[in-house]
Amino acid sequence: MAFAARHDLLEQMLRDGQVRRAQALSPGTPRPLPTGVPSLDAALGGGLCRGQLHELVGPPGAGATALLCAALASATGAGELCALIDPGNTFDPGQRGIDLSRLLWVRPRDPVQALRAAEIALEARFALVALDLGDVSVLSAGTSPWARLARKAEKHGGALLLLARASQAGAFAAATIELRRGPAQWEGRQGAPGRYLRGAQSVGAVARHKRMPPSPPLPFTLPLEPR
Repeated sequence: MAFAARHDLLEQMLRDGQVRRAQALSPGTPRPLPTGVPSLDAALGGGLCRGQLHELVGPPGAGATALLCAALASATGAGELCALIDPGNTFDPGQRGIDLSRLLWVRPRDPVQALRAAEIALEARFALVALDLGDVSVLSAGTSPWARLARKAEKHGGALLLLARASQAGAFAAATIELRRGPAQWEGRQGAPGRYLRGAQSVGAVARHKRMPPSPPLPFTLPLEPR
């Protein structure tokens, strides 16, 4: 299905409540979805566990967006269907490594619609549903939306990856990955012509995990997102 058509599909699903489900999961325990960072995958017990909610928390420039895109690239490259819920409309379709034919990109109007889109994508059995809230904080006067989304992930077998500046899901997340900025990575000698910024190092840690112990700081480098 074409990239734009996939976007239109979920927009229609949001309007009329339809859910078109993918093929049901096969029996047994499905393999986790790698993030694209081997040291982080090891600390997570193999990657992002299907059927669970994961939090990715970090300030601007810490590499959270790059890590989210690396996870999408890893999953789509392995033939998985993924959905990116992007209320801030910050995703660049030119991002290297992501198979756009296997990615549904949804740009909801507000946080309420973003949460509903994530719920529908989980019900439709996308393998990885990434919800990029950025600086948006989701407040709830009643039942936590994260409890509901965690149940949806468990029921339908998809991995939900929430990106936010500060922890929002709390105990409803099976794992919380915290990132901070590391040193910049340059190509070429300092002061030489043609020297350019190749990437930025991030330092991540699994701050909490329901099945694994917390990890030590894990430095890694991901390429800069294209502009």
